[in-house]
Amino acid sequence: MIEMAQFYNIKFLKEVEGLSQRQIATKLGVSRNTVSKYLSQNAAPTTVLRKRVYRTKEYSAETKRVIPIIDQWLEDDQKHWKKQKHTAIKIYKRLVDEYDFKGSASNIRKIVAKRKKKIQEVFIPLDFQLGHQFQFDWGEADIILQGRTQRIFLFCVQLSASRMRFVRAYIHEKQEAFLDGFVHAFEFFGGIPTEGLLDNLKTAVVKVLQGRDRLEQETFVGLQAHYVFKAEFCNPASGNEKGRIEGTVGYIRRNALVPYPEVQTIEELNQYLTDWCFKEASRTHVPNKSETVLEMWEKEKSYLSPLPPIRFEACKLLSCKVNKTSLITVDTNRYSVPCRFAGQEVWAKIFVDRVIVVAQNQVIAEHVRSYERNQMITVLDHYLEILLKKPRAIRDAHAFQTTEVPDVFKRFHLKMREQEGAAGDRKFIRLLLLHRDIGMERLTNAFLEAEKTQVFRYEVVHEIIQKLTNQDISFQPLPTDQTPISLLDYKVSKSNIEQYGQLTGVNNK
Repeated sequence: MIEMAQFYNIKFLKEVEGLSQRQIATKLGVSRNTVSKYLSQNAAPTTVLRKRVYRTKEYSAETKRVIPIIDQWLEDDQKHWKKQKHTAIKIYKRLVDEYDFKGSASNIRKIVAKRKKKIQEVFIPLDFQLGHQFQFDWGEADIILQGRTQRIFLFCVQLSASRMRFVRAYIHEKQEAFLDGFVHAFEFFGGIPTEGLLDNLKTAVVKVLQGRDRLEQETFVGLQAHYVFKAEFCNPASGNEKGRIEGTVGYIRRNALVPYPEVQTIEELNQYLTDWCFKEASRTHVPNKSETVLEMWEKEKSYLSPLPPIRFEACKLLSCKVNKTSLITVDTNRYSVPCRFAGQEVWAKIFVDRVIVVAQNQVIAEHVRSYERNQMITVLDHYLEILLKKPRAIRDAHAFQTTEVPDVFKRFHLKMREQEGAAGDRKFIRLLLLHRDIGMERLTNAFLEAEKTQVFRYEVVHEIIQKLTNQDISFQPLPTDQTPISLLDYKVSKSNIEQYGQLTGVNNK
């Protein structure tokens, strides 16, 4: 910059003001030789010309000897994890130890800096086709759940062309959450892109093979087959290959979840996140386009493959053996099944929010999934047959003590037991079995009506049920030679598996 200004001043004084070289030298305080040198040049001293004036210092023979070694190490680093590469000091120490290098560390630092700048990766601007690709990644954030800080995991998907986002919160990153996220994402987008780009997650990939090949998890292959899309996986430690979603995860955390949202349930949070996605899409524009994200997404919908008529079962299958107390164990928690399956092998379908138990191609139990540890979740209906044989057990049965059993049932049983002892236990269990014929709501109403009479007997409840249902419900005793003594006055009706769980209000369909 100084040379350029000096060149300009000399040329101006000579050609515009007409001063002699001596006068110019005197006025500018420079030598006549300097004035003569600049006046003899036809072009300004550009950067290139200045570099010619000042010779660059050549490397010594000792330094030249190790430059090819440095280049090779830096080239090899391009194949490795970015957080585990050579530093300039590490290169210098290796040269000293392995190649008896005698030069200075400062020279090596300068050489490494220049070489790294020279081989820096260059990226290509991309323009994705509508309906072709989505990118996926997990993120983490904190929220206030029921008054307490809770770490959650964000399932984040973005359509590469329209930039439309989908976010769903889970309390873990297990396989069932991974699969469930895609089910909700495709339903949110209104269709399925051709391919998805994601990391080599354990929930998707069993083993990384050569190149882009992967041995994928069977359930994830099943998801792809159901929705007909192809998964593409990034190279290990190459998150930049899905740069759009990488930036999206941080953007969501900073803009949707600051300050911490306060919610009572994860479902409430997910509704908030869905609304936030729509709001963001309506106000932001697709880069280098005139349309908003929402407008571009409306165009992209017609390029997506249609959703299949049947929803994918986003669950993990687990083979379980029912123990002698009619319980199976899933993630340290125990869930009840009908007592007639004790000792048998069954399948547990583990969803994000529920556990469904299947035996002989039929659903035999369904429970809300617990995320606590070492809990026992039981349904009273599962134990009614065995309680008929052991009626006194109703007094302390875990399934009868749960909050799912209406309080009127517990009050009525207490009175029947006080009046009739063990016979009262047995008759009360017979009343509970009636819910399989008339439904839980009607049985509850019958107990409430009977309680008003202050007569706590089987016959009173039975009569009220007949009035409520407008039908005569009678049970004829079985022949004595076919019935245990304790069941002489009761006929056990055939079980209806579809009504399991009605006692607690759970729908098993």
